[in-house]
Amino acid sequence: MLLNYPSRFEAYGSVEIYELSRIHTLLSMGISPRPGAYSIPSLKQFEDTASKTVFIVPVKNEDPFVVEGVLRAIPYYSQVILVSNSQREPLNMYKVELDIARTIFKNTGRTIIVLHQKDKVLADNLAPHLPSIIGEDSLVKDGKGEGMLIGAIIADALGAENIAFVDADNYIPSVVLEYALIYYTALSMSESKYKMVRIYWGYKAWMSTDELYYRRMGRVSSIVNGLFNKVLSYRRKVETDIIKTSNSGEHAMSMDLAREIVYGGGFSVETQELVSILEKCYLGVDRGLCPSLHGGIEIYQIESLSPHIHAEKGEAHVLEMIFESASALYHSEIAEERGKSFILKTLGDLGFSRDPVQISRYEYPKIDARKLMDTVLTESSLSTGFGV
Repeated sequence: MLLNYPSRFEAYGSVEIYELSRIHTLLSMGISPRPGAYSIPSLKQFEDTASKTVFIVPVKNEDPFVVEGVLRAIPYYSQVILVSNSQREPLNMYKVELDIARTIFKNTGRTIIVLHQKDKVLADNLAPHLPSIIGEDSLVKDGKGEGMLIGAIIADALGAENIAFVDADNYIPSVVLEYALIYYTALSMSESKYKMVRIYWGYKAWMSTDELYYRRMGRVSSIVNGLFNKVLSYRRKVETDIIKTSNSGEHAMSMDLAREIVYGGGFSVETQELVSILEKCYLGVDRGLCPSLHGGIEIYQIESLSPHIHAEKGEAHVLEMIFESASALYHSEIAEERGKSFILKTLGDLGFSRDPVQISRYEYPKIDARKLMDTVLTESSLSTGFGV
């Protein structure tokens, strides 16, 4: 992939947030360097970066046809972790996901680990190290953020240098391949030990009864990006619109950064990642909270060529995502009084009558990740690993 270097960035403490980068061409390995653009220089380096990147796919009751397409689209070089919170009765959707992973392994031999978020063995072994993630039923809480954190820990156990997230509801498999190429290229381009790549959908397609309409931005992002930028503007007293990917489910980061982030529960997770980074390495620099003070954190935002087409889950789902993301921002150190007032007014204009909730927050646990994975895969009758 030939990717343009971003033209500028904004610095917040030791955090550099880059303007949108755009793709010049999807496949370009081995070409001679171009001014202002970056391409992975060789197939060997491409394979090396891909093999050190573990993909995490959170899933909950998605169409098996779509899930299979997503899994098959991830390049063979990268290992895959499917973290499922799908139902097991009356229809056992989780068994279907297991059978898809098993079939892919039998056909290709690639490594795929399949975990269920409600696995008791997983919960029992996580509880001593991360008690806040356990719910009243003594199992891991429901929530996308909780599943993503579990995936990050298991990726750590596999020796990942980078982790990459893709949502399981993408209707077009080749788009997932494009995301992978973006991850590999931008992760190689970055010079920091602490790096993150967040994908900005070029378009998000919306299907009505009689036409396909391409929105420039999703409904959640259009609201939460604005909230985030306004809060940052008030905090710094300089207006900004730098945040374009507040709710980017498709994103990747170095494992070094993943261990330092405070994760948010539920649908707050993508917004909370940015909140956590800025709390530690912008506002927390003088308190010694930033592990990357001298090396810096680089956050790249890349615009995809392909539109994002996924399942429409209804207005309630969209509002829930907005509310949880706004709550993460409202209860952060970044939001001063003017920022909090702006968030409340925006939520009120959207019809919310309740105040933002305090979301669950999870520090990356001090845990022997390999021991956790081995125990779960050995003792559990629910979770399993193919090719491990």
